[in-house]
Amino acid sequence: MAQSIGLKINDPKFWDKADLQAETERIYDICNGCRLCFKFCDTFPTIFKGIDGITDQRREAHLKAHPELIERARLKRAEAQASGETLPEGVESAEVMGDELPELSAHAKDLPPAVLDKALDECFQCKLCYPNCPYTPPHEFALDFPRLLLRQKAHRVREKGVSLTKKLLRNPDFIGKVGSLMPPLMNFANRNALNRAIMEWTLGIDRHKLLPQFHWQTFPSWFAKHSPKVETPLPLKEGVDPRKATPLKVALFSTCLVNWNDPTAGKAAVEVLEHNGVEVAWPQRQMCCGMPFLDEGDVEAARVNIQRNAEALLEYVKKGYEVVIPSPSCSLMIREEYPQILGTEDARLLAAHSHDLSDYLFKLKREGRIKRDFKEKYDRLKYHVPCHIKAQNIGLRGKDMLNMVAEDVDMVDACSGHDGTWSMMKKYHKDSLKWGAKLFDGIVGGDREQTPRGQFGEPCSGACGDCHLAATQVKEATGIEMTHPIVALAKAYGFDVGKQGERLKGRPVEPKTDPAA
Repeated sequence: MAQSIGLKINDPKFWDKADLQAETERIYDICNGCRLCFKFCDTFPTIFKGIDGITDQRREAHLKAHPELIERARLKRAEAQASGETLPEGVESAEVMGDELPELSAHAKDLPPAVLDKALDECFQCKLCYPNCPYTPPHEFALDFPRLLLRQKAHRVREKGVSLTKKLLRNPDFIGKVGSLMPPLMNFANRNALNRAIMEWTLGIDRHKLLPQFHWQTFPSWFAKHSPKVETPLPLKEGVDPRKATPLKVALFSTCLVNWNDPTAGKAAVEVLEHNGVEVAWPQRQMCCGMPFLDEGDVEAARVNIQRNAEALLEYVKKGYEVVIPSPSCSLMIREEYPQILGTEDARLLAAHSHDLSDYLFKLKREGRIKRDFKEKYDRLKYHVPCHIKAQNIGLRGKDMLNMVAEDVDMVDACSGHDGTWSMMKKYHKDSLKWGAKLFDGIVGGDREQTPRGQFGEPCSGACGDCHLAATQVKEATGIEMTHPIVALAKAYGFDVGKQGERLKGRPVEPKTDPAA
């Protein structure tokens, strides 16, 4: 039975070139025989077309060298026609060659480096192939395609290093801190045509790519001035074992995107949690989860962030806190990649006590501890299912929570094609919009081509999604601004969510005397 190395960078096999090559050939050949994942990105079609192309070249050369095979096929066709039988086109391959000459069929080991590099660069780590693959562990094939490609990138980085441009773009904390020093200037620069042309020329960032916004008040600065207002929690519903109940104190891993680009989501998270009786702490030593480094293959740089975050968060976990994370990519990192990269019991302990924010709230809801004293409700909301939520296999908890405040939640299950910096680059920007087209159509509804920019093609109270980068991609393609589900909940409770509240059309509800009703 095969065993997946994944991201176990402490395993000597991880850095063994021969082992990586053998694993690449094994997995690519299995994928080529299955071909279920052709629709998720260009990586798979590139591999399949590469193998098919080599096979076709070999067969063509073999037929050219053996004209008697063509003559034999011609005679078979003539005999079939004489008897009234019709043979399909291509019968020369099927009837004459077929499985008789398996050496003409190409395999992954025959792919040239140019094709392998192209396939690697076309992967934007949506990870959708993993939950859709029939051969992932515990299957004996033990396929882990996304992590295989991250391992390939790690080898490439170890051999060739990382460019200065990538070092800059993969550091969202640095960019966020600089951008927050003078947000109007940074936001203007990100819209200015001349500056964007210079950025495209020097950094390779497509001049048309919509970039995240910066704010005067960041989430860390807001939280530093925040006075906790933890309300009395609702009692556990009957039948819930208090010893197994979800702890009502959390350490918020706010994520770099919330810190610098979407502070409203962070504020909303704190207010909603405290309203439901949850104590919220914010570990000050936290930094970027490390995914931008990992996606580029720089596992050593990623490990620096991972180790620091693990230490900062474990201080709280060991005091009885749970960790909540309002970004699916970051929750995926902490829950699934940290244990593999660090390989320690502490990392596994941290993962076991870490939750995507909506999943944590859903656990409270199941225990009867989410208050229903909403001031507003929505008629119909669109909800985008993030790829990295699906990869965690924890259910669609963002949608489940929105069901509490909306008459109908229309789920849009499609990839945005963004990734971290992949969609920002000129080389891949158009491809990213191609892969996100199904999502854009689903958010708009109706005929996207005939719908005015920034509007829905059907009655809708607003659009929500857990992933800020996917929301940026949607806004660029459609003009529609999405909000995090936690913001929709906060607005429904009556909290001030600023301009983001204008994106959601709520309607007043009759006040209830029983908050749990």
